[in-house]
Amino acid sequence: MPYTTLITPEELAPHLEDPAWAVVDCRFWLAGPERGRREYLAAHIPGAVYAHLNEDLSGPVVAGVTGRHPLPDVDELVGRLSEWGIGPGVQVVAYDDAGGALAAARLWWMLKWLGHDQAAVLDGGWSLWQRQGRPVSSGLETRQSCQFVPHLREELVAENFDVEQLRQSPACRLLDSRSADRYRGENETIDPVAGHIPGAVPA
Repeated sequence: MPYTTLITPEELAPHLEDPAWAVVDCRFWLAGPERGRREYLAAHIPGAVYAHLNEDLSGPVVAGVTGRHPLPDVDELVGRLSEWGIGPGVQVVAYDDAGGALAAARLWWMLKWLGHDQAAVLDGGWSLWQRQGRPVSSGLETRQSCQFVPHLREELVAENFDVEQLRQSPACRLLDSRSADRYRGENETIDPVAGHIPGAVPA
């Protein structure tokens, strides 16, 4: 039975050497974009490849047009997933740490967007894996490449104009997943405008 939401360290541990399982380290810190890569190279779950939020999971930023982390080009993302050995039937497990970027959840959603349902986020992430004294590896790891086959679900993407319309509907709820202080506009050190989209509630 595939894992499609969360997976525990206990459930992941027996599959670290299974080629039909792909573990992806998504650690990323908004305030230090290279910290996640450095920490991955120092220690990570055995067999994990590294996904960089800026380089692998986002497209180019266009001033005045895109946000800070726009979706990447589909063909480029498919190429990256293929390089990581993610194809039909492969169980993907994404994990990160408390860096504020939610990159593991982003990869999970992107895989759903591309039609790959066998994807889960490691419950407790890297922190719990370490606390439990589980095995780690160091250095750069690769997997045997394969061909990722996308089945795009366009309905999972909302554009700016969609949000503008939906946020005014009582049947919809817009959630802001950032930290509470950034939601309130009290500690904005990353984005040029502090606060939140009108009508959004903190999640």
